[in-house]
Amino acid sequence: MKNGVNKSIITAILAAGLLSACGKSPENVADSFYRAMGKGEVTEAKTYLSSEMINTMGDAKLTRAITAEASRISACGGIKNIETDLKGEGEVRTGTSIVSYVSETCKTSNHKTKMVKEDGDWKLSISK
Repeated sequence: MKNGVNKSIITAILAAGLLSACGKSPENVADSFYRAMGKGEVTEAKTYLSSEMINTMGDAKLTRAITAEASRISACGGIKNIETDLKGEGEVRTGTSIVSYVSETCKTSNHKTKMVKEDGDWKLSISK
């Protein structure tokens, strides 16, 4: 009986997690992008990018850029914190994402961030 209760609890937690992932805020998507990049998960990181960004930069160039940034983040001991501040309404948000690193010798990165709603999901787009 106890195993059945534990399985039910685990199933409920997983279901809640999956449902909450469906409605990610633009800030959460930006956070997920930087964390995937920081782990060297290139394919995962690219899922958070808008089609405009992918088409403009091209897959090979994006892969090289994400891989290079992942190496730099790794050399900084990984990501310590990400703070994203976005403004706007509707299907576009703009602002900044500030990424700090575990190693204190690495400077905090300040990124212009533009998020667009694409097919119902928030995606990072090209900031102009």
